Amino acid sequence: MRYLESIPGVSFLSAATVVGETCGFNEINSAKQLTSYAGFDVVLKESGNFRGSTKISKKGNKHIRSILYMPSMTAIRVNPTLREFYLRLKPNKAKPIVALVAVQRKLLLLMYSLYKKEEFYSPLPQEKTARALSPCCAG
Repeated sequence: MRYLESIPGVSFLSAATVVGETCGFNEINSAKQLTSYAGFDVVLKESGNFRGSTKISKKGNKHIRSILYMPSMTAIRVNPTLREFYLRLKPNKAKPIVALVAVQRKLLLLMYSLYKKEEFYSPLPQEKTARALSPCCAG
């Protein structure tokens, strides 16, 4: 739980709900499977030449989707990586909620990867890799 709470905007209640609803990610084998389980997978409505709208399926776990709403709102204010992602998507979408749902999905996948790797959140991963590659501290 500490790994998930290290993400800015994620509270104990949010982390506990996600871990509880997924049974500790035991049955989840991939990020794609988790996306589908939570109902964040995209459904295309098209037939022949007809091209309809694309929406999330909402066939998954409604508790995960509802609990990630407020952490995603907080994350776009305090998390620089997710804020940049949201601001990049927002102008391209018809409604801001579409970009917010994308942030929710990304936040869920971030929680999954941190839980599986047992790592704390690092706000800027490019700095982490740059530090690992720099020879300044070799000795």
